[in-house]
Amino acid sequence: MQFKHILMALSLVAASGSAYSQIEISNVVIVPGNTKPIYVSMSGFTGEADQVLRFDLYVQGFAFTNAEAAQYLISGSNNGNLQGKVTDPHNKSTIVPLKGYSGVALRRQAHAFADDFVQALGRKPICLTKVAFKGESDRRSEIYISDFDTHNAQPVTQDNSIVAGPCWVPSRLAL
Repeated sequence: MQFKHILMALSLVAASGSAYSQIEISNVVIVPGNTKPIYVSMSGFTGEADQVLRFDLYVQGFAFTNAEAAQYLISGSNNGNLQGKVTDPHNKSTIVPLKGYSGVALRRQAHAFADDFVQALGRKPICLTKVAFKGESDRRSEIYISDFDTHNAQPVTQDNSIVAGPCWVPSRLAL
């Protein structure tokens, strides 16, 4: 509740200055568990590609069902490289045309396909983003960067000292 009042105060301050553009705040509340999922059906993917796509889409508000009940049909394959497409069976339109992904690990290919689908729906994709975090062991801590789903963690520091936390700075990581 306090956050809402702070945002309202900021919008009033910003709107009162003539040099600033007006900030609009919508009263849209998305509550996990209370927001309707977008139902999709997925076919053709196997193993790691299937698992990664299901996780990527689930955390972004999608739920899985059969082809008859789905709003979108996701189909593809992952024999060496990932290929995928998304169609809307109700409008008989293609949301993501058949596209091949290669040159990187299968997990990253699946993230890229999920991002393309989410972006095609006009939403901001998150699957190729990185997360910075502090890892601790034996009273020492280091900063790591991983994929948004915590896979592929790589250390950024190797100071063998205590670190407070990471801070993102454009074009680099500041500690």
